Amino acid sequence: MRHRTLASSPTLWASIPCPRSELRLDLVLASGQSFRWREHSPAHWSGVLESRVWTLTQTEGRLFCTVYRENEDWSGRPTLEELKAIREYFQLDVSLAQLYRHWGSVDPHFQDVAQKFQVLTAGGSLCLLKVADCVCLMALDKPQAVPVDVHMWQIAQRDYSWHPTTSRAKGPNPQANKELGNFFRSLWGPYAGWAQAVLFSADLRQPTHRAQEPPAKRRKASKGPEV
Repeated sequence: MRHRTLASSPTLWASIPCPRSELRLDLVLASGQSFRWREHSPAHWSGVLESRVWTLTQTEGRLFCTVYRENEDWSGRPTLEELKAIREYFQLDVSLAQLYRHWGSVDPHFQDVAQKFQVLTAGGSLCLLKVADCVCLMALDKPQAVPVDVHMWQIAQRDYSWHPTTSRAKGPNPQANKELGNFFRSLWGPYAGWAQAVLFSADLRQPTHRAQEPPAKRRKASKGPEV
């Protein structure tokens, strides 16, 4: 199928107010759990959402969307009901900036990591990163869920001096994982899963971790049907 661009067919696009400080498509859709999105044209991302193919692009203040319907006779820009799926997918009604301020106020380590992990836009204003793992948490509607693996276990012990009190576990196990999840939920609040994703992703981007990854892992692409 031929994918549209905003310049080629502007009448088939609708937009949602969304500053880039809340959502960066190039960061969210290019990594993590967002396996079905592809950049078919510069800054234009196509993927499947609720059994429909979409193309998304954005400006500094708006998120632009176009949808490809099965009924080719029904053309036109996305309806408000169709745009609702986009808003819910990216959780655009949740202010990431407010969450960052809260997490930073209760967790000095998070504040330090977030300042180093911010991304500059072309205009020089700071953008907060809504990482791809957050999208996975949003889709499951479980923002309080804190995934725990060996890497997150190491972060907890190294940066928070955390150790399990209900078991003698020296690594992840069901009982200790539950305790660690509760620790972070009590610290970060109902969106603890998002905060965890920021720390996890920031830590993986440290040069020491990248150097340890085998080249094949760094180059591996996700499998799946093309959009």
